[in-house]
Amino acid sequence: MAPLLLVTLATVGGILQACFVRADRVGAYRRAAVLKGLAALAFVLVGATGATGAAGMAEAPRPEAVAICLGLALGAVGDVLHALRFLWPVRKRLLFNVGAASFLLGHLAYLAAVVPACAAPAWGLAASCTLATAVDVAVLPRLGVQSRTELVAGGAYLAVTSAVVGFAVAGAAAVALAPTAPTAFARLVSGVTLAVGTAAFLSSDVMLAINNFGGVNSRRLRATSLGTYYAGQMLIALSLAV
Repeated sequence: MAPLLLVTLATVGGILQACFVRADRVGAYRRAAVLKGLAALAFVLVGATGATGAAGMAEAPRPEAVAICLGLALGAVGDVLHALRFLWPVRKRLLFNVGAASFLLGHLAYLAAVVPACAAPAWGLAASCTLATAVDVAVLPRLGVQSRTELVAGGAYLAVTSAVVGFAVAGAAAVALAPTAPTAFARLVSGVTLAVGTAAFLSSDVMLAINNFGGVNSRRLRATSLGTYYAGQMLIALSLAV
């Protein structure tokens, strides 16, 4: 029953997100807000179903799974707030900033999950620092941000997102290179799914930053960013089902 439920939720969520992107492109922001909230609910339910199913009826979900579910929920809150900012232009900046803070807290929850679970923490730290530096150096100079506070906040946000990717990738690589064990394949699939999901999330954030603050303002790039973001969140949720 659980695999069928997961497939159904993931499929419905993808359809809802595609409908949201279409509504967003034509400026139907009220409909877009509803669709975005429902799509976000889908990946939250996928994560919760995966976490409880993997734990079994007699066990509580692992702390890492709980942290990922928290990250998914915070991402859903950020989704709703960012959608609502188009309905209340007067509060647009406030809703965007609070939504961004919710996404940041979600990334910190993901970080709390991937760091303890990483089988190669030294490599995870090295990968995180390297990736964070590369992303900040490549992205920050392209942003038309006048405030030093906003620039520092943006750099910190991208650094945290990069750290999640670094530890997730290092963890998946460590499992792939470890001696074969009965649970190695399932752990590898879960780790790779999580790593790809976090990388997609980071790619989406980079596209969003360049499009919104780099003077690009491309509808196509926005649609690509929204699609990549949702794929990332859904993959992160599905990593709990393995």
